[in-house]
Amino acid sequence: METGLNQEQVQSKPTNNSITVQEQNQQQYLSFWHILNNVIVSNLGILYFGYQISVMSLAQNTVFVVYGVKENQYNFYSSLLSAAIPFGAIFGAIMPGSLLSHNSRKNSMIFSDIIATIFAFLSLNDDINMLVLTRFLAGIILGLNSSLVLKYTNEITPISLTGTMGIVCSIAITFGILIASVNGQFFSENPNKEDKYIYFVLLFPVIFTISRPILLLVFFNHETPFYYILNNQSEKCKELLIQIYKPEYVDHILQEVQQEVIKQGIQEKTQSQNSKPLLIGCVLQMIQQFSGINAVLMYLGQIFQKEHFSFRMTNLLTLASNFIFLISAFLSYFFVEKYTRRGILMSGSTLSGAFLFLLAILYIIDNKQLSYLSFFLISCYYVAFNFSLGPVIWLYCSETLQSKQFSIATSTNWICATIVVVSMPYFDKLWPLFIFFSLVCFFCTIFTYLIVKETKDKSKLEIINLYNHQQDQQGEYQSINKNNLDSINYVN
Repeated sequence: METGLNQEQVQSKPTNNSITVQEQNQQQYLSFWHILNNVIVSNLGILYFGYQISVMSLAQNTVFVVYGVKENQYNFYSSLLSAAIPFGAIFGAIMPGSLLSHNSRKNSMIFSDIIATIFAFLSLNDDINMLVLTRFLAGIILGLNSSLVLKYTNEITPISLTGTMGIVCSIAITFGILIASVNGQFFSENPNKEDKYIYFVLLFPVIFTISRPILLLVFFNHETPFYYILNNQSEKCKELLIQIYKPEYVDHILQEVQQEVIKQGIQEKTQSQNSKPLLIGCVLQMIQQFSGINAVLMYLGQIFQKEHFSFRMTNLLTLASNFIFLISAFLSYFFVEKYTRRGILMSGSTLSGAFLFLLAILYIIDNKQLSYLSFFLISCYYVAFNFSLGPVIWLYCSETLQSKQFSIATSTNWICATIVVVSMPYFDKLWPLFIFFSLVCFFCTIFTYLIVKETKDKSKLEIINLYNHQQDQQGEYQSINKNNLDSINYVN
């Protein structure tokens, strides 16, 4: 990638306003609801994410009967069906790194939905191995969405709303999980080979993959400002910014987007990218998975079964836990808006570790009279995770990492998820796993305190420079003369 710049560059003129940066940012956009609706539509791909992660938790027994799995193969296929999703997501998460460098964000989401819809109908085949393959292919789409949607959201959102819009992703995941739990309430305790309800459950995500392309094409048929500047389409970028921002801020925001593209272009051209943000992002993504969240989500029904709850009670407790998970996602909005990313991450990971450790002790005691405490502690863990380790890690990585780096970090997340999910069915005793998960959470507290830097209320250019001590944002990377909007030329 080459960067051509007009030789006449000037420093950005300081604003005469005496208001704070945060107050100024809050006044820049035209309509909160327009931005929110755009983000919600893109996050239908994350609804798909949440649903596919959780659906097998209550569907598994019915799947084994309908698809003719022998009892001595239950653990093997339980592991395969759950692991196929994160394993496929490893490959899907890598793709946006290349896609976002050259291709339309909107069209990439539409393409992924078309493919996901086709894959979904493969599950109608009564072959269990075909179902495993379908889950793997769904995982590829899930991984693609986990990178693509977050970067799209970050690029389309004003700085003052990044925390709020970042929470939409967490809400979408948990809402998808809850929908899977609601569908799971209607499975029979004693399924038979002719039980066709399972096909409705497996095809349900088609609702998301059909509706998102339609809504994007009808209501949000545009790219992101970053994409337009990257592809030398300054006029289209300005037209989009006029739809999002108040007129007096449009030129200033356009210059900021141009600066962001220039800086990333120079870094790629000179290969001077600082690897520290990528390393931090990968460690945080590893922590998120080794905190045990997908192990609990994917096997929540089986966890309650091991506590000797009845079939119906297991289903109801799973639904209640996932409802609490959703409520905590909504409540996380208030934490992200009020407190720093570092503060939330340290306090939330400490609480998550404490609840997981207590859960391990509960399993060591193995007293049936205390069985309902497992529901309470899992619910507390859900709340702690979903205002910290869940949304904040995804938000932080989308803020600090470039597209290719974010894809690598996301793939790291899914590699770790695969390891956890494959291992889970083979543990007869759960307490060693919960002790390990709790220690990882405590490690996150220490790692965040020592290494992670704050991004709340920082501009995108400030965040790019956050881990770069060699460059001065006000020096080498100057503002572009707003009279030369077409002076940027990127040749791929």
